[in-house]
Amino acid sequence: MAARWCSWGLALGLMLTSAAAYAASTTLESVRLDSQASGVSVHFHFDSVPKYHWFSLANPARAVIDFDDTRAGDINSVSGGAVHRLRLARHADGTLRAVLDLGGKAQLDNVHVRGDDVIASIHGGASAARGASSSSDQDGSASSTSKPDRSHAASRRPNAVYRAEASNDSIVVVIDPGHGGHDPGTRAGNGLKEKTVNLAIAKRLYERLKQTQRIHPILTRHNDTFVTLRQRVRIAQEHHANLFVSIHANAYPNDRSVKGGTCYMLSEHGATDAKTAQLAHFENTRDRSLAGVHFSGDPTLNAVLTDLFQNASIEDADDVAQNIIHQFAQIEPIYRHKPPRANFAVLRDPMVPSVLCETAFLSNPHQAKLMATRHFRNELADAMYKGIVKYFHDHPPEKMRATGGSTYTVKPGDTLSEIASRQGVSENAIMDINHLHSKTLQAGQKLQLPHSH
Repeated sequence: MAARWCSWGLALGLMLTSAAAYAASTTLESVRLDSQASGVSVHFHFDSVPKYHWFSLANPARAVIDFDDTRAGDINSVSGGAVHRLRLARHADGTLRAVLDLGGKAQLDNVHVRGDDVIASIHGGASAARGASSSSDQDGSASSTSKPDRSHAASRRPNAVYRAEASNDSIVVVIDPGHGGHDPGTRAGNGLKEKTVNLAIAKRLYERLKQTQRIHPILTRHNDTFVTLRQRVRIAQEHHANLFVSIHANAYPNDRSVKGGTCYMLSEHGATDAKTAQLAHFENTRDRSLAGVHFSGDPTLNAVLTDLFQNASIEDADDVAQNIIHQFAQIEPIYRHKPPRANFAVLRDPMVPSVLCETAFLSNPHQAKLMATRHFRNELADAMYKGIVKYFHDHPPEKMRATGGSTYTVKPGDTLSEIASRQGVSENAIMDINHLHSKTLQAGQKLQLPHSH
């Protein structure tokens, strides 16, 4: 779960556009590796040194460096020693993200400036560099040694450095009763509407979680109102959710004998099967408000975003889904024992582990009759409750904290840019550490500030 806490700015990756549309002021011209006894140094050579900040991720080990207002030249991937691979991707805001896949016990120790190079020092792991330097130039300039230029270091904003630690904060679980208002969802032969049973189950789950120590449940809707898919996702983001659980009921009119519950999770590669794909398409197209909220068609960009955040979130979601399916099996047949994967819009936030639970089939007459009873709906909610509680018992949340730094209380009239300037750090560094997705601040709000270097 640590990956979820790194940078709320990555949530904006859902709205990425073509990187080519952004004119950068800085170009990454080459990347080379230097092998040392203690590890490897990765030299990023620029035409002028950009502002940057960095952090590390675990399981698997990765070093991440974000370069502001930067584009990449003709850069080939490099590997050697502790560095298994380099990947680059450009965000719509002009940030160039470099991801170093690390091996063994290697870790990113620090990042510093030397001349026109930004140098990442990797300690641990094998030190013998296997890869060659790469450059967009043909004259071998990537391997040249630059003289120190203190003017770049003086003008650069410092970095944010992070470490994972156990969280004592409340565990936020966002419960999302599917459909609502003018969108009834599917309908049973007895007239029972999906939106009604979804809300009833969600309210029961909410009450159970509310009585559980440290868990803070939040409903995306409390009554029969319509909430867009975009709004449902935003609620999870704004509350820094540890888990997003969307509740639905299934239907398969072509075969009314189909029955059982299951939990779906996001797939970045496509649906598990045709029925799953059809269901995801049906749910997503009921709300057109998410038009334009999708992952970029750039395969490199998708690989970086998915690998950094969605893979971690998907692994967490798989654990939650399996727990809930196991509990469903105690009270009803199971439609899919292994959590199916589908590209549901409400599961696409790369920062929040998310599952979509299909509690039963309203197209099945027997299950529709059961769903009309409070007893069965409560059993379903209780099963979900047990699965969620077990998950957090087995996987206590972690969060990313800045190493060192201080705490600042926002005063009336303060702006993020002014605070960053006084502290001598970048706005992005403050936003990353505090998981902010907006630059708007409130008086009395407490911010963690990194040390300036």
